[in-house]
Amino acid sequence: MGNKIQNDTRDSGQTAVIERRTPRFLEQNAVQASFIFMASTLISRILGLGRDMLFGAYFGTSRAADALSATLPITSIFQDVMTSAISVSLITLFVEKYGKDREQALKDLSIIFNYIMLGLIISTFFLMIFSNQFVSILGPGFEGNYRNIVSKLVDLFSITALFWSITYFLFGIAQSRKHFLVTALFPLLSNTFIIISLITFHKTLGVYSYPVGMLAGVVIQFILMIFYAKSFLGMKFTLNFNPKGTFLPALLILSLPLILQQLSTYSVTVVSNNLASRLQAGSIAALGYANKLRQLSLGILTLPLATSYYPFLSEAAAKNDFNKLREIFSKSIRFASFFIFPAMFVSIIFANPIVRIVFERGAFDAKAVSLTTKPFIFYSLSIFAAMVNIITMRVFYAMKNMIIPLLISIFMSALNVAIFFPSINALQHSGIPLAISITLYIEMFILLYALIKKTGHMNLLSIGNSLLKLLAASAIATGLMYIFYKFLEIYLSKSNLYIAINFLASTIIFIFAYLIMLVILKADESKTAFYVIKKIVAKVKRGS
Repeated sequence: MGNKIQNDTRDSGQTAVIERRTPRFLEQNAVQASFIFMASTLISRILGLGRDMLFGAYFGTSRAADALSATLPITSIFQDVMTSAISVSLITLFVEKYGKDREQALKDLSIIFNYIMLGLIISTFFLMIFSNQFVSILGPGFEGNYRNIVSKLVDLFSITALFWSITYFLFGIAQSRKHFLVTALFPLLSNTFIIISLITFHKTLGVYSYPVGMLAGVVIQFILMIFYAKSFLGMKFTLNFNPKGTFLPALLILSLPLILQQLSTYSVTVVSNNLASRLQAGSIAALGYANKLRQLSLGILTLPLATSYYPFLSEAAAKNDFNKLREIFSKSIRFASFFIFPAMFVSIIFANPIVRIVFERGAFDAKAVSLTTKPFIFYSLSIFAAMVNIITMRVFYAMKNMIIPLLISIFMSALNVAIFFPSINALQHSGIPLAISITLYIEMFILLYALIKKTGHMNLLSIGNSLLKLLAASAIATGLMYIFYKFLEIYLSKSNLYIAINFLASTIIFIFAYLIMLVILKADESKTAFYVIKKIVAKVKRGS
């Protein structure tokens, strides 16, 4: 008994030492975390854009590009299951237990980590063993050598997904402790190594240069995160598999609906790629390029906000503070919409110039531009709905209500697949993003209705008033940008360089027009924007 007390005292002392030596700059509040994530995500998306530009230049909308686009979502589903299912549940439970008993919470994590590792290793071996069978599911339209390429890509992405998922589990722990900086910086490694690999090995390895670079970056990211978790999060990696007394059962109960939800969402991607593989060559790749452009807006503006505010939502939910929940929800929607509406309007109206500027070079020719432009327009229609859905679901997760989002997602996935068939008959591969956009807006209204029924109200009238002002300002500013763009187009060459110059100049007009319209309309977000700009300028001056 005396030894046990002594060991517990020593463990508590080690935890306290870790607590004390954690540098203050590693911990952030919600506002700081939002800006850290937005800045790092912006850098990451720029790197990702460079990666996609290189891949497009080297492989265009070839059948090999189709093969990679069909198998790349394997890493996405592993990542989404970890970040949007297990980590979301983990943060909610860990925050609650860490507040009561820090030492026991950390011991629980070590045991849960072992089970996560075991499950991921089994899943990886399963995918690799049956990779040939998965080809028929992912792309029945692939024949001959391309079936072999898809099979090998499944193997490579399965191994990558293993390391990526473990790393994102540790990210979830860091975020629960409000250590956002490290989870914002480390993911930059993946895109950096993909770019290096594409430039160096695209001729020798072909399309495999992409997953090889990704694997190298993810493994290094994994090693760094293991070191960080031991040094600054107090994690002890042991071989203890005894779940008794841990919150593992609660984690499984909370996570299972979210895992099923992610799988239902992924089933839509599998069906869409399956159908697109039967269409003209390049259809899957074109959809991938178009969706990545849409994800640029969502990734920079919405996911960082949802991630950074989630621990604070969990704390408010744990205290049954619904007023705080409503306040965070309202701020999140308004803050994201301030950027989302302009991104959505500009993407729709300037889809062709954007696709040409970003991708048209090398193997990405005029035909590839044509294949990509219309899907990009239809994907862009859903940017606002996707943002609202992400934030709304996080509120449900914070309240430990996983069933409502699951049931809605399953219904919407079935509806999405049903809409695919008439939309593809009418618009070929472009019908896929149109169907997705339609279902995302239906899902948005259902989620909001369910949230109101659950919480009473979410200040939707106040939010709606702000959104109308942002919508009007975005529409007017986009109209002025379009007029200016068309005016300059008369005097400039049709080359991509001059298109880019024209687009950049027109964007500056948009920014000024947008901010002026917000001031005229007396939108609260204009005050917030100018306040943030002043704070940033003041910090820069102090630093210099």
